[in-house]
Amino acid sequence: MRAAELIALGVPTLHEANHRRGLMRSMLLLIGEGFAGPAETVGIPAGDNLGLHLALERAEAGAVLCVASRGKGLYGVLGELVMEAARVRGLAAVVIDDGVRDIERLSAPPAIATLGICSRGTVKRRALSLAAPVGIDGVLVRPGDWVVGDRNGVCVLPADGVDAIIAAARARVEREDTLREEIRRGVPTTRVLGLHK
Repeated sequence: MRAAELIALGVPTLHEANHRRGLMRSMLLLIGEGFAGPAETVGIPAGDNLGLHLALERAEAGAVLCVASRGKGLYGVLGELVMEAARVRGLAAVVIDDGVRDIERLSAPPAIATLGICSRGTVKRRALSLAAPVGIDGVLVRPGDWVVGDRNGVCVLPADGVDAIIAAARARVEREDTLREEIRRGVPTTRVLGLHK
């Protein structure tokens, strides 16, 4: 299964295999373990989470709901009720560049990657976009792109290149396994990594 392999490969390896592209700068995996799934996207105004509710209605099981908020950490855009709805829908994760609330009542699945915690509530008036490309924490996320998260961060992989990225990541893991064995035999990292001039 693609999601399981992406989780196993991990964000650092996938980011390197993707030519060091797609890594979100400051997203924190607040709740849950590693996740991977195709992106469902929504853009919302600062302090308004109507779009989040609309996106939840259309999100499919296994998806990662990616929420681009203009609040930038100043609002608790999602909490216990939203995450319960996300759990019922079978989402893999919610990634949001804003705050979350009700932290003592949240548990995975789904996982949550966020900028942090904020108790300030929101209104429900309008959405900016649904199922359209959005920018989250410095990264363009398109519907269907693969989003992978773990304790090292969150990385976005283009849907049309994910198989090639997986292949490059596998090769990287094999090379690192060989290097690890050399290091365990006492070979200095400068030699293992070819750093001598």
